[in-house]
Amino acid sequence: MPAKPTLPVEALSLNIDSYVACTKCAREVSDIEPKISLQDYAAIDVGFTNWGLQVWCRRHQVNIVHLDFGGQQLPADFRRLEKT
Repeated sequence: MPAKPTLPVEALSLNIDSYVACTKCAREVSDIEPKISLQDYAAIDVGFTNWGLQVWCRRHQVNIVHLDFGGQQLPADFRRLEKT
């Protein structure tokens, strides 16, 4: 039986306060004409590893951040909130 979600449904909307980005992409995007947003320019993969969660830049083939969960299994909410 799946664990009961711990987050309120409001948390499933976009609530990002601070974005994670590849520093190389951030430098490059400022020089591109016509202007494009970093969000549209970046090519990022996010996924679970044996250690935690990794954010990877496909454009530059570099690690952006790798969160180490220290062997702990943290609660996660995979419900999807769709706009109608």
